[in-house]
Amino acid sequence: MENKDITFIVSIERFKPHTLKLEHGEGYFMSHSHAYDELTLILEGEGYYSSPEQNIKVSAGDLVLIPPELHHGYVCTESWQGISVHFYQDQLPVHCRYLFQGPERGLDRIYSTHLSDDQMVWANISLSQLEKEWKSAGHDPVSHQLMCLAMETTLLLFQRSHALESPYPANATSQGIIQEVLKDIHSSYHTPITVSELASRHFLSESNLRKKFTETVGVSPKQYIINLRLMEAKRLLQQTNKAIEMISAQVGFTSSSRFYDYFVKFTGVTPLEWRMQNTN
Repeated sequence: MENKDITFIVSIERFKPHTLKLEHGEGYFMSHSHAYDELTLILEGEGYYSSPEQNIKVSAGDLVLIPPELHHGYVCTESWQGISVHFYQDQLPVHCRYLFQGPERGLDRIYSTHLSDDQMVWANISLSQLEKEWKSAGHDPVSHQLMCLAMETTLLLFQRSHALESPYPANATSQGIIQEVLKDIHSSYHTPITVSELASRHFLSESNLRKKFTETVGVSPKQYIINLRLMEAKRLLQQTNKAIEMISAQVGFTSSSRFYDYFVKFTGVTPLEWRMQNTN
């Protein structure tokens, strides 16, 4: 089922095994790809998700994240049920997008994590609420906010569970350190955070952090923070009716004129012009 009235959701599907011939097992699904991200919670049963480079066994309690355009398939080996959400991650709040950023995140891999029993219940409740609000097909701002919160909750559960499964060692590599720096930035980009502060948190000199970060991510830490702020500003301009000055402050700019200058520099148009061009 699709509902194009809601910005970030493409479709939400409850699934069960199809009735197929016995030699295909419990349920066989042809491989495919799509232009949007997918988040799937397995509620019962088990099976496998595969991509050109992977074959991952999944079971009840697993949360699976699949990037856009990745050719993938899945097969059920024990009768299963679950819920899949197809969505555009660039329409989500910036602090939720940490899962889609960083040196170890690629578009050629399926990511999965196993939730605890309590986390699984919480994720199921969140996705069920998301489904309910999405099916209402309303434009009520409260309904849209509930959808955002439900999606954020599920993604944060994924992030916490995945971090507990694969913590960085005490002698973390440069890539691991930068991954932690990215996590900090995504959680505090809207505050007056500085490169010096980030460096001290991770026991690096400021120059060393800039060098490692730029080599790993491709831009400086300062530029990355600015990019995040502008990214979130564009989302708020498109999805809310908040005043431009309020949005400027909310995403972390100390003055609306500075926000205006950066926005024009990176988009070629003013915030008001961008809003008019990107909203109905």
